[in-house]
Amino acid sequence: MDAKFMTSLFGGDCPNGAKLSMGLTGGDFWPRMSQCRLVYRGQDGNVDDLTICAIAQADAEEIEIKDQFLPPLTIWHFHQCLVSHCGLESDRSMECIVRIDENGDMMGDMPNVPIPLEAELLAGGRVKLRWRYSHAFEEVSPTCFNIYINDGSGFDYATPSDTILYDLGKAGMFEWISQELIDGKFYQFVVRSDNETEAETINTTFVSAVIDSQGPPAITSINASWEEDQ
Repeated sequence: MDAKFMTSLFGGDCPNGAKLSMGLTGGDFWPRMSQCRLVYRGQDGNVDDLTICAIAQADAEEIEIKDQFLPPLTIWHFHQCLVSHCGLESDRSMECIVRIDENGDMMGDMPNVPIPLEAELLAGGRVKLRWRYSHAFEEVSPTCFNIYINDGSGFDYATPSDTILYDLGKAGMFEWISQELIDGKFYQFVVRSDNETEAETINTTFVSAVIDSQGPPAITSINASWEEDQ
């Protein structure tokens, strides 16, 4: 017999053993007449369809995935399928996305990331940030946007430098103007979408600016001449 089936003797850990429901019964090459349900997962959208991370009865309403460690600040995609008694798999289900925060806890649904983010220097040592928000394929709408500033000491994502409320009437375009910043200093800016009852996005893409509160030098003289039309 094919050796790849033999791990079914130890609880059906191999893919073929699981697809034949041997892990549910502990049986050897003796498939169940009913179906079973398999769960696959992968990081950052790359689901590993060769490695089963959980198996349950076909009519199970919940599936517990035991002994898994999902590192902080990672994103995981899970999907499931049904397997017939002869080992044929159904199409994959829609993906369930799980995000892990910096403390190792699972985050709730989150809005889309605001893009593209642009910075413009203004008079008086201020900076204007502009970005667009799209509702396409969002899990939940934002309630606000959080602005984070790195002035050389790093980003503190636990404490926003400022927050502006989400306004649906702005047709997807938003902007924020800073207070006067230190002349000649290098700053970095990040804007994150936030739903206060669910979760904040975890994007870290920034824009940067060197503050120039002086502006260009003033014109010191001006000359004028008169010409008559011919």
